Amino acid sequence: MMAGALLTLLAPIQNFMIAMAILFAINFGFGLVAAVVNKEGWSTKKALMFLVHMATFLVTACSAFVIGHLMGEESQAIAVVKIYCYVAIYIFGTNIARNWLQILKPGTSWYKFVDLIYYVLSVKFIERFDIVKKWQEERK
Repeated sequence: MMAGALLTLLAPIQNFMIAMAILFAINFGFGLVAAVVNKEGWSTKKALMFLVHMATFLVTACSAFVIGHLMGEESQAIAVVKIYCYVAIYIFGTNIARNWLQILKPGTSWYKFVDLIYYVLSVKFIERFDIVKKWQEERK
C-alpha cells in the first residue's frame, strides 16, 4: 500500500528515473566491457560502488522532488530533478566515452570519433587558455 502511494507521488519524475536507470546500465556495461578488454577482470568493489552511486543519485533526486512537492512547488521540483539529471548525463556520458575509448583499437575511425567526443566532454580544450593554466598552477 505504502509503495503504491510512493510510486504515485513520484509519477511526475518517472520518465527521468527510467532514463537515468538506462544511463547507469549503459555506464555499467561500458565499464565492464572495458575492464574485460583491458584484462582487469571482475571487480566486486567497483560493482558495489556503482550500485551505491546509483542509489545515492536516485534517492537524492526523489528526495528533492518530494520536498519540493510538499512545499507546493512541484513544477520547480521537477526542474531541479531535470537539471540534476542533465548533470548526471554529462558526468556519466564522459565516463562512458572514456570507457568506450579503452574498448576501441587506437587509430581506427571509431576511436578518433569517440576520442573527439571525450575531448569535448572532458573539456580538455579549455586547458589551452592561459587563464586556466594559471589557475591550475596556482592550485598546485
